Amino acid sequence: MASSAPRTSSRIQRLQAAVEKNPESALARVRLGTALMQLESIALGEQELRKAVELDPKCVEGWVNLGGARMHQWDFEGCVEANRRAVECDPDSVQAHYNQGLGHMYLKQPEEMAVCFQRVVEIDPKHAAGQYHLAVALLELDRVQEAAMNMLRARELGFSPHPDFIKALQRKLAAKSSPPEKEGAKSNPAQ
Repeated sequence: MASSAPRTSSRIQRLQAAVEKNPESALARVRLGTALMQLESIALGEQELRKAVELDPKCVEGWVNLGGARMHQWDFEGCVEANRRAVECDPDSVQAHYNQGLGHMYLKQPEEMAVCFQRVVEIDPKHAAGQYHLAVALLELDRVQEAAMNMLRARELGFSPHPDFIKALQRKLAAKSSPPEKEGAKSNPAQ
């Protein structure tokens, strides 16, 4: 089996040559930054992506990919911020809303997460992962029935929910459907 290292190296070299030929091209820097992230170094890719959005602050792809680089480096606040900037440029960017929602998930911000994933499924109702992550946020917010509906939509679209999520959803559904204890009643089974 032949190694892909020469092809990888030549791809990076071609993209670097395109940047050298036109250093003011945000698109050339986005392409190079994305390739560097995928093939060599997330940190080097991030540098090119930062240059791209400096050159063109309205470059949605640059902001989204910069957010991805920051997420890969566990900088979830940076991920949220970069994708927020992408959303400012294109309010209908599913990927920007989705990535921003993931950043909020890692920051344990369920309200913000729910807003992002709600927007994902408004733009693309067949976005299975968006439906699932919206369900996760809604469950965290104790909006159990809504969470169950979104989880079912995600499953219908082919998404396989995490078993721990299913268990948590089942526990909360059971707790919501069981009658509340009367005030003053003791829960001692021996009585």
